[in-house]
Amino acid sequence: MLAGINAPKANMKTLKSRRAMLDTLMRHLDMVRLSAGITAALLIGCTGLISGDEGGGAGSTPEAAIALQKFTTDAYPVFSTVCAACHIGMDPKFLAASAAVADPVKTMRATLLGFDPAVVNLEAPASSRVLTKGAHSGPALDAIQSAAILGWLQAEKDAAGAATTTVIITTDKITPLLCTGGVAGDIAGCTTGDASHCCPINVVTLDSAGMPGAEVDFVAQPLSSDLYVSDIYVKASTAGVYMEHPLFVSWPVTGDPIPDTIDRFFAVKLNLAAATAAVTCPGPSCDHIGAGAAAFVGFPPQNRLSITFKVLEAAHPTNTMPVASAGCGTMGFASFLSAVKPDIQPCATMCHGGSNAGAKNAMDLSGLASTTDNNTCLQVRAHVNFQTVAQSGVLLAPQAGADAAHPFKLAAGSTPTIADFQTKLNTWISVEASEQ
Repeated sequence: MLAGINAPKANMKTLKSRRAMLDTLMRHLDMVRLSAGITAALLIGCTGLISGDEGGGAGSTPEAAIALQKFTTDAYPVFSTVCAACHIGMDPKFLAASAAVADPVKTMRATLLGFDPAVVNLEAPASSRVLTKGAHSGPALDAIQSAAILGWLQAEKDAAGAATTTVIITTDKITPLLCTGGVAGDIAGCTTGDASHCCPINVVTLDSAGMPGAEVDFVAQPLSSDLYVSDIYVKASTAGVYMEHPLFVSWPVTGDPIPDTIDRFFAVKLNLAAATAAVTCPGPSCDHIGAGAAAFVGFPPQNRLSITFKVLEAAHPTNTMPVASAGCGTMGFASFLSAVKPDIQPCATMCHGGSNAGAKNAMDLSGLASTTDNNTCLQVRAHVNFQTVAQSGVLLAPQAGADAAHPFKLAAGSTPTIADFQTKLNTWISVEASEQ
């Protein structure tokens, strides 16, 4: 679990190193090259988000002082006027007071940075939940308010990453085997040229990242110039596995590495039991990462892939981790049934319900008829980009000119029309986003 604001200095080094690495990746600097050869330098243990120093005291850096100033002058006024009325006293209480600090400004800052599950993401500030939540039971932030909070988060990121040595927990790079048709694991046609029966499972071993015997499995499908990854499972070894914040990275033949630009798995924590026999998925020694699927925009299918982690170590036997989501939220599922199900039924009938194995593997709508099992809602939800909704794969796939890899298109005269289809999905997406 996160250790909060009073994390030991050794743990702080791990986190700062992680942030330094991500910052370099995000800026596409040539000097960074992830390497399994430095895994011997990995430091184990969970980490807090900032040191116990609140800024301005002995040992604080100029970056820390700037971060505190930006919170005081820019972010605190927004949180205290827009968010505090609810989030000091009602869940999630990410603005709740802390008895350890008397000053209300420093108290709020410390609580925000140490809150678990995380509402700020200093590795990719723009993806922080305090920025992406949107309208819910409270109002959405306007552009000026969002800019004030983002400026503070970027200053915190600079403070956390100042003067550190890059230490990276990473896997070896693999060239993904691409699925062109069939169900996951069907490779009968891969060598005979039958594209309808070629859907290999990619295996990324975690040996070089310090967890021998554990692995991440997934199916990869090309989406024009992007990559759709589904069936993403972590399998534990005989030591189990505990991981935090996996980040997928795409590696061109030449040029800089490309990290997942929305850092979608930053809040993921998995604690899997030790494997005592053959691992069954899902099960106590195997679970999916996040929603188990992701459309990586800007990941050319031919690029190699690697996965980095904030924490990767043996299972934590005393930790009870949150149960992974089995589907959409309560209100989100109700909205899905009323707003989305009628218009997405043709997609299930024609392709995604099973008549086209490749389409079903990409987005399984075979359970759409159910009104109680919301796993189908989760399948659609995995194709939503909650940071930039208009770029969601589920909205763009049936739109003419938007995704060449998707053969079926809706038009102004179709049933439903493309406008109605997107309007109804957006109605559901807004409800689903409010429950995140």
